[in-house]
Amino acid sequence: MVTVSVPGKVYLIGEHAVVYGKPAIIAAVGRRVTVNAEPADRVQIIDNQMGSEMDWSVDECLIAGRRANELWKAGNAAGDFTELFQFTKGDAFKRAAIGTFMNEFGVSSGCALTIESSIPLGSGLGSSSALSVALAAVVAELNGLSVPREEVNRLAYLAERYKHGRPSGGDNTACCYGGLVWFRKDTPENVIRSLKEEVPYSLEDFVLVYIKEPERTTGELVSHVRSLDPAVRDPLVDDISEATHMMRTALKGRDVGSVAGLIDRAWDDLAGLGLSVPEADELVARIRAAGGAAKLCGACGGGIMLVHSTDRARLDQVIKDAGYEPWETELGVEGLRVEH
Repeated sequence: MVTVSVPGKVYLIGEHAVVYGKPAIIAAVGRRVTVNAEPADRVQIIDNQMGSEMDWSVDECLIAGRRANELWKAGNAAGDFTELFQFTKGDAFKRAAIGTFMNEFGVSSGCALTIESSIPLGSGLGSSSALSVALAAVVAELNGLSVPREEVNRLAYLAERYKHGRPSGGDNTACCYGGLVWFRKDTPENVIRSLKEEVPYSLEDFVLVYIKEPERTTGELVSHVRSLDPAVRDPLVDDISEATHMMRTALKGRDVGSVAGLIDRAWDDLAGLGLSVPEADELVARIRAAGGAAKLCGACGGGIMLVHSTDRARLDQVIKDAGYEPWETELGVEGLRVEH
């Protein structure tokens, strides 16, 4: 049996702007997806998080992988991924992803997989990205292939396109490599840059709060921002970019006050892009009144809120008084790991 585990991720800053070639700082979080794999004649999956079981022939997966790739190309050319998203909806995503990996690796052996995850779905913590990395890695390991981390990350990105159309690639990068990552799309020398030398310490005084399940998917929220008048969208995207550069400097200098201020600044920009919900507005106001800083993460529209405060006892009480539970978690954890 082969087992791999992959962490989720959280955007410290830069979400949505990263789609437009701006930088983001992403941290791997201490919640992981674990996939156990054994050889089998077919492709069988037990997903304990979803409470579902799947059983496909190897050919069904190989065909689904090729079909999903064709639909992505057609959707990319037309600027409409509706047909692709219908094809990969729900558990069908796993069939297309595994089929793609098998096609890419040139293997045709089945597998029996069991998926366990502590990463909440639709929370902005990269559940699909972590799963994409884990599935790519476990297919390679089960077939005795020595695949570089860069190749696993590339393949995970291919699968992520089936979920999100034109994702930035930042989520799967952080899940695959772990730690604290400076990510910038369309700038090859900056696509992956570990910040471990600049920020060798763990990030403290942060907690996560799950607000509610987002009412819109990541793809829909990204499309919403794309549909905005550039005169409204572009200045906010540029401001997020400037704040991201400043955050890197603040983290390097352990400037806690600036870190908090930049979180607030980024949230004001994201809210200006129409990515908030009333529940988030209310909780952010309470946290700011108590001297903390907060912002939704990932696609926004609900999901996970990242909260920062040096007065943790007071912060936890504010969150609980608002009807939520603060989640303790590590930031900057190890990425893809082959357990055995």
